[in-house]
Amino acid sequence: MAMINNGLSGLLAAQTALNTMSQNVANVNVPGYSRQEVQLSARQTGFGVMGGSGVQVTGLRRVADDFLTGQLWRAESDAGRHGQVSDYLGQLETLLGSKDSSLLPGLNQFFAALHSAAETPQSIAPRQQIIAASEALAQRFNHLGNQIDAQERRVLDQLDASNSQANSLLSQVATLNDKIKAIGAQGGSVGILEDKRDETVRQLSQLVEVRSTRQQDGTLNVTLPQGQPLVLGNQAATINRDDTELSVQFGTQSFSLDGEIGGSLGGLLLHREQQLLPARAELNAIAEQLAEKVNTQLGAGFDLNNAAGKPLFSFTPGDAAGSLRVSADFTAEDLALSGQIDAPGNNDNLQALLGLEDDSYEAFRGLVGKLAISSAQWQADAGASSNIRIQAQARRDGVSGVNLDEEAMNMMNYVQNYQANAKVIGTADQLFSTLLNMI
Repeated sequence: MAMINNGLSGLLAAQTALNTMSQNVANVNVPGYSRQEVQLSARQTGFGVMGGSGVQVTGLRRVADDFLTGQLWRAESDAGRHGQVSDYLGQLETLLGSKDSSLLPGLNQFFAALHSAAETPQSIAPRQQIIAASEALAQRFNHLGNQIDAQERRVLDQLDASNSQANSLLSQVATLNDKIKAIGAQGGSVGILEDKRDETVRQLSQLVEVRSTRQQDGTLNVTLPQGQPLVLGNQAATINRDDTELSVQFGTQSFSLDGEIGGSLGGLLLHREQQLLPARAELNAIAEQLAEKVNTQLGAGFDLNNAAGKPLFSFTPGDAAGSLRVSADFTAEDLALSGQIDAPGNNDNLQALLGLEDDSYEAFRGLVGKLAISSAQWQADAGASSNIRIQAQARRDGVSGVNLDEEAMNMMNYVQNYQANAKVIGTADQLFSTLLNMI
């Protein structure tokens, strides 16, 4: 009977191992799945030559490395942050630098019209061309201002969508913590639930950078890098946006967030605060300075009616780019191109206007240049972060992922083990039958 019991325990152990192997193979393409291994131990219940009672399955081991998993989460966060900033910054660079929307063609047209009027400043036709070029330049400022405003709205909309996704993931982690704690306390297997939790945290790490601490009861506490709690046991925080401010709410506590939280959420905040808003402020400054310099210079000259020059441009302070206009009822005769009264053919003031040309180009080119340098750096960082994330995923999968070749070898081994134990049982049956026949 001992041989039969030993063989039977071996059959059951081999069957469990084959079931585990089939589970691994079935989940080879499931994101975040960690392969499982059967843990076996010899059963010892007797002494002497009859000692031993076969083999027993003591548990299933989830093959996972918390250090490698944490590295993957941080790599996901870096890739999400750099990729988010790189995408939006590239759009902003294209907007300001493309031929269709750049200020340069408008500045070219405006100063070219001034040059054309230099020989006959008293003529109406070149003056009308200056008015038309001024309107075209103002429209280019308006277009850029409106497009920057539109990008800010897209950033805020994406913040809301990412907030909703993050809050859903935080709730899922808290729920999984609760299930893992309950099942683990009863001695059940929680490997699949832990895989789901790790995959959920990985998705969360794409949105914000996280830190985790495993507790003795199997739960996972998740915080931001600065220590703000996101998940403690089965309690989850919520991330909220109030106008342009982002905060995390945990119970009665509220913590402000900024672009240093990492992930795509951090990237969105960083882009808005450190790139988009400064670019808009600088564009407004360029529009305001150009308008004020032109208006001031025109005010120093005389129009065709010998009156002091009127302001060519009008704008709303704080939104000069979006509101820049040619002043209402401004006509070609109102252009004060002469530097002397009763001298409509004089172009001294027009020459002074042309002296503003270099500074106007330099200011805008400086803005575009800074954006181009920053965009190139962020694109390089995004590429590097993506490669690091791929490497981190490969290292994690190298330990926890399912290797089909390895599983095929295990299957052959388990099948042979199963067949050998079946042979043991068959042999024992023959011996027992022979013994019975002898009696």
